[in-house]
Amino acid sequence: MGACTSRRRHHVSELMDDEIAAIREVWVKAKNEDVGKKILQTLIEKRPKFAEYFGIHSESLDMKVLVQVKEFQLQAHRIQNFLDTAVGSLGFCPISSVYDMAHRIGQIHFYRGVNFGAENWLVFKKVTVDQDLTNSYSGGNYLAKQGWNKLMTVIVREMKKGFLEEAMRNCREEDNLPIFSTANV
Repeated sequence: MGACTSRRRHHVSELMDDEIAAIREVWVKAKNEDVGKKILQTLIEKRPKFAEYFGIHSESLDMKVLVQVKEFQLQAHRIQNFLDTAVGSLGFCPISSVYDMAHRIGQIHFYRGVNFGAENWLVFKKVTVDQDLTNSYSGGNYLAKQGWNKLMTVIVREMKKGFLEEAMRNCREEDNLPIFSTANV
């Protein structure tokens, strides 16, 4: 899987060992069922605007058509790979390495122009936790739902932080640009 690195010196794990075990148990079942596609499909069904956010261009939002679109497959694969890496890191790497991955994804969202409000971040979390992971694969295990909820709360929080920090950094850089350049004179 590679080295566990983190830019943060101090971290407090928000997940207990039994929650990590429950998350892993659910993930073992979910990852072999194209859960990335299920998450993305549910996101688009709940909010069709997500297709645009993810760069999925199709004349139809019919899921039978959409799941065949290359961009849909790519984004579903990215969602699944991120979750696989995050879950695979739990218990082996500091939790801050998961924070850092999510933070970086937030930065990438900024540079790709994917700017959506807090409500959509929460939809992503809810879809991932409630509908596609814990309801389908946990067998009613409360600890699994609690663990996934905590994990996705951290992931969404760090993605938002990464996005907002990049936005603020870019605003500061623009504030430092000269008002007049010699090319305009």
